[in-house]
Amino acid sequence: MEKICAFFGHRDLFGYTKQISSALKKILIDLIENGVDTFYVGSYGAFDILSGRVLRELKETYPQIQVILILAYAKELNTSRCYFQDFYLPLEVEVAPKRACIVKRNQWVAREADVIISFIKYPMGGAYNAVQYAQKKKKRIIEIQI
Repeated sequence: MEKICAFFGHRDLFGYTKQISSALKKILIDLIENGVDTFYVGSYGAFDILSGRVLRELKETYPQIQVILILAYAKELNTSRCYFQDFYLPLEVEVAPKRACIVKRNQWVAREADVIISFIKYPMGGAYNAVQYAQKKKKRIIEIQI
């Protein structure tokens, strides 16, 4: 049974914020109502931020869900700009060289999650590579296509 959901998407939403938000909300409601209760989010791009915002709204209706910010750098543990109650910094990310931290974080998330929601408009970049990695790990990928 799927319990953990994560998100990979471009830094830019290319002017599709409303459409993506609407599609994301529908997908998340379906997942929550079918047993997904833990959500891993990032904080590096517009898709990450939008995913966190939609989850915060849904938490009012579904208080049982847990939203966890998965960090890429130890210095983020003390940041005041984050609005998440729960944080996690995977050990393999913490000990990675700085230039590899985001890639290591994405790989950890892809391995730990049961289902991935993605918004990939172009076949390039870190989000695209993370989704490719998740596919190799045989994770279910739900693509938001606009």
